[in-house]
Amino acid sequence: MEKSEYARMAEHEQNYWWHLGRLEIIQTYVKRALRNRSNSIILNVGCGTGGTIGMLEKFGKVDNVDASNDAVAYVKKLGYRDIVKIEDIDLPFKDKTYDVVGAFDVLEHIEDHESALFEWKRVLKDDGAIVITVPAYQWLWSEHDVSLHHRRRYTIKSLTAVAGNVGLRTEKKSYAISFSLPLVVGFRFASKILKNKAHSETSYVPVPRAVNKLFIAILKAEAKMHNKISLPVGTSVIAIMRKNH
Repeated sequence: MEKSEYARMAEHEQNYWWHLGRLEIIQTYVKRALRNRSNSIILNVGCGTGGTIGMLEKFGKVDNVDASNDAVAYVKKLGYRDIVKIEDIDLPFKDKTYDVVGAFDVLEHIEDHESALFEWKRVLKDDGAIVITVPAYQWLWSEHDVSLHHRRRYTIKSLTAVAGNVGLRTEKKSYAISFSLPLVVGFRFASKILKNKAHSETSYVPVPRAVNKLFIAILKAEAKMHNKISLPVGTSVIAIMRKNH
C-alpha cells in the first residue's frame, strides 16, 4: 500500500460509512465463528491502521501483526501495544494458538495466497476459525486496487476454491456491502469516462454527513441479515473457514 494511503485510511476509519458499516458486518461473523465463546485469543493479520482492534477486543485478547512499518506506527500511536512487525507471510507464533484468525482485506495483497492461508491455518486451533474479507469481482478492478497494491479480486467460488486447496472448509460465505454495488459500478464507470482520478485512487467519495449516517444504518441492517441469509451480490466477499478434519 502507498504510504499516503495509511494516513487516509487512519482518518476515514473513524467516521467513513464503508469502514464503520463493514465493521458491523465483520463483528457479526466473528461472533458466529466463536460460537459464544468468551475470553478468546484472536490474531488480527494485516491490522493496518488499527480500525478493527477495538471491535475484536470485545471477544478476548488480540494479537496484531502487519508487514508495514507505517501500519505498526499508526497502531502504536492509538495506544495498542500487542503489535508485531512481520516479514512476508511468516508468523512468529506456535501452532494451534488462536481461536480466531481475522484477515480483513488482506489476502488480496499477497502473491502466494495459498501459502498465506496455510500459515493462518497453522496457528489456528483445531476448533478455531478464520474470518476473512476480500474485495469482490475482478471486473471491478480500478485505480483503487492499484493504489492499495492489490493482486486480485475474488468471487465466492474463487475464494472457497483456494481455501479448499489448503484444507479449509468454508462454513459460511456471502457477498457483503451489497447496496453499494451499483454505486461503485457507476462511480468507476464515470471515472473512466471522465478520466478523473481525484478520488478514484482510494474510492473515498465525499458524501454529506446525513448520507454517511444513512449508509452506516443500511450496513448495520445488512449485518443483521447475515445472521440468517447469505447475500448474492456485493462489493466484498466474507467467509468463515475451519480446518478439515
